[in-house]
Amino acid sequence: MRRRTALLIAIAAGIAVMFLTASDTVDALELPVRDLALRLLPPLPATMTAVVGIDEDSLRAIGPWPWERTVLAVIVNRAADAGARGVVLDILLADARPGDDKLAAAARRVPTLAVSALDEQGQWHLPVPALAAAMTPVHGNFEIDHDGIVRRFSATKQNEDRSLVALSVEASSLITGAPVPVGRTLAPAFRTRPARIPMISAAALLRDATGASQLRGKLVFVGPVAIALGDRVLTPTSSRRVANPGVTVHAAATESLIRGDVIRELPPITSGAFTVISVGALAVLRRRRIVAIIAIVVIVAGGLLLLGNGIAVPFATMLASVIFTSAAFEASAMIAALARSEARFLVQRDRDAESKLVLAHELKTPLASMRNLTQLLGGFDLTPAERQRVTSLLEHEAGKLETMVGTLLDLERLPLRDFTSSSSVVDLGALVAARVDFLRASTDRSIVMNASPETLVRADAALIERVVDNLVGNALKYTSGSISVTVSCTGHDAILQVEDRGPGIAEADRGRVFERFVRGATAAGTQGLGLGLAMVTEIARWHGGEASLDAPAGGGSRFRITLPCAAAEPMTGAM
Repeated sequence: MRRRTALLIAIAAGIAVMFLTASDTVDALELPVRDLALRLLPPLPATMTAVVGIDEDSLRAIGPWPWERTVLAVIVNRAADAGARGVVLDILLADARPGDDKLAAAARRVPTLAVSALDEQGQWHLPVPALAAAMTPVHGNFEIDHDGIVRRFSATKQNEDRSLVALSVEASSLITGAPVPVGRTLAPAFRTRPARIPMISAAALLRDATGASQLRGKLVFVGPVAIALGDRVLTPTSSRRVANPGVTVHAAATESLIRGDVIRELPPITSGAFTVISVGALAVLRRRRIVAIIAIVVIVAGGLLLLGNGIAVPFATMLASVIFTSAAFEASAMIAALARSEARFLVQRDRDAESKLVLAHELKTPLASMRNLTQLLGGFDLTPAERQRVTSLLEHEAGKLETMVGTLLDLERLPLRDFTSSSSVVDLGALVAARVDFLRASTDRSIVMNASPETLVRADAALIERVVDNLVGNALKYTSGSISVTVSCTGHDAILQVEDRGPGIAEADRGRVFERFVRGATAAGTQGLGLGLAMVTEIARWHGGEASLDAPAGGGSRFRITLPCAAAEPMTGAM
């Protein structure tokens, strides 16, 4: 039943994770975690792109933006002269201006892309016809998530009858020749940080053509980087939430596409299946360290998939499902434990109530006898012999009452004693053998003693002797045959056994004979308070062990006291 419930919980958790990841409901939780993972991956250098930046120095040297088209023509010509693989103009050229013919002529020398934008009204801002014939229009629209970070973009964008390829897709195809993934959303890994793209100032390039040598074989992105010109966005790998110029972001995205570093989502069904396995293992094993192991597996495997295959694992959702399920199991276990504790409390309360009734009855008998005897002493003229007999009976009943009260007090006080300060390491075999020798001296019955050497336990010697007295005393009381006492060591446990060949204890009574004031059916007709075995089990528990009872194959009873073995320490004399 427990395994079936665990399986149902695991399947439910897997289905929940599958639907949550498929519906992008947990993006607000997953995307920041994925960004962190990307930032932790080792960055890669830019190998195929460079930026000619329109920076503050360029604005001071050449003049306010926008510049004359002839200036842009010079920049394109110098990139072409340097042997650039292509030029990407991240500059809107939507209005006609003087010098368009020179810019168009320069653009024909090298593959040139010109950015276009789709405005809020759904209209394309394309290069003017004089330029459009010499360069390829591409869209430069960023897809900005709810938290202001650019993580993805559409490979193509369409409005009415015109569809444009994304700037970085078209730029990367100049190197790779890969076909355009029409209609797909791409998520570059940005392993090459936008801030790491090689940059040359436009002013420096215009002043000295020799500086263009670093553009050889590169895709040259031309665009504004000056803070005053705006166009800054955040990427998943932007450091300290510092926005990067859009032209460097396009270049970094192109580097990712050239290398094939594109993030792909782990299929929801795979996430759900892993969750089913993880939660199932957690439900069956129910060990807290399993949560840590699963978390490590998710983090390590997720990191390797992200690093090697660009597959994004829903870290947060899967870990949250495992943690929440673990918390639910813990809460369920606590509730069950509380229920068991309450049940034990109720049972103990009932037993205590029963014990009190039995105690009242047991006290009533000697008290009634003592009252009758005192009345006999005071109300009748007794002979000296009769008076002596009544006095002896009165003393006997008082002693019985004293023993009962003393034993009950011992039972109540024992759990309150400090075990460490009240115990020492003793040789259980030697201690029991010495006590058996003492008891053997007071009887003509056969008591056989066998003990393994060096059976060390941490114990209170006087209490262990009391256990031996009770168990051997009961055996002497209820059997006429020989009695066997053994001390042995099994694994980490020391075991004291007292076995007799008497009438034994009925199976129905074996579970209760260790309770207070409970005596087995075979004890009828013999004197006793029903507290001896209760004291034995309380002593065993105080030592961290337990008391039990079974029936040997040849008949009789075998009482077993199990105590934890102790490491070798200086021993206190037991005799």
